[in-house]
Amino acid sequence: MEVLVIVAVVVALALCLGADIAIVPIMLMVLLVLLLLLIFGFFIYSAVRLAKTKSVKGPFVRIGRAEDKKFDTAFYRINDRECSNAFPCEIVMRSKLYIPDKVCRLRYDSRRNEVFDLNAVCCIVLGLVLSGVSAVMMILFLLTVIGLN
Repeated sequence: MEVLVIVAVVVALALCLGADIAIVPIMLMVLLVLLLLLIFGFFIYSAVRLAKTKSVKGPFVRIGRAEDKKFDTAFYRINDRECSNAFPCEIVMRSKLYIPDKVCRLRYDSRRNEVFDLNAVCCIVLGLVLSGVSAVMMILFLLTVIGLN
């Protein structure tokens, strides 16, 4: 909701300052490109973190909310310590994906005491590909609209 108010204020200011009405859709496309690049940056950050981890095996323990997170996540036991998953747990197929005491292959981040399970790895890979393609396509579309392509 706040985003819509900010967009409305920026559009109103641009129009009051004498900008052409045709510039408004271009401004919205630039905003969309910036958001897509931000999402792509998040997945790059996650992929770099994933690359710095080591492979371990550990049993699934429970689903709960970690102390420093605002979402439910899966917990795994690594070296007699409970480690939370770096990404939120799946909601739809929770009973099929998270089986108690099932030993899973994980990627362990010792600095943050977090793990990346297979769901997190798939999210990172697919998010990196899809957000990258979306950002490139939106940039090319924006360049076509403003006449630089």
